[in-house]
Amino acid sequence: MIYIPLVFLSLVILTNFYFGISKAVTKDPVPKLWGFAPLVVLSGSMEPAIYPGDLVVIRAQRAERYKIGDIVTYLDGQTVFTHRIVAVEEGLYILKGDNNNTVDDAIGPEKFEGKVLFIIPKIGLAIVFLKKPAGMASLALLILIYFFFEDYFIRAKKVKRRKKGERGEDE
Repeated sequence: MIYIPLVFLSLVILTNFYFGISKAVTKDPVPKLWGFAPLVVLSGSMEPAIYPGDLVVIRAQRAERYKIGDIVTYLDGQTVFTHRIVAVEEGLYILKGDNNNTVDDAIGPEKFEGKVLFIIPKIGLAIVFLKKPAGMASLALLILIYFFFEDYFIRAKKVKRRKKGERGEDE
């Protein structure tokens, strides 16, 4: 039971490691695992639906499945945007950030990376922090403290049981 946080943390680290390696090797700005990709939102262009620091999970899908109102992620060069589809004209999609005054340039569906499936508020702030040297050092320190105190508490519990057992025999 005490290993559940460690297993979860390991999965997060391994997934992050996979996406980092995949991005470096393939030069793809939005690497995916089984068609899914987690992305941290850095701007306020989609407020109030999505705030900076939120994590969005996108999923790639066929072009004909995109419709007006969908929040999608697309590439403009090497820059990634997450905006809402507001219109479709002659096979091109018009997108706009909910908090923007103007629409984006019309784009074809081949630029879409995926549709936003769900949003996890503010978890992206932790992800961005953990990718920095101070965040990595903090994580390493927390893991060391966890292992040290886990062992300490297990030993203390064993000593307490032994003492309780000795007192029980004397009575």
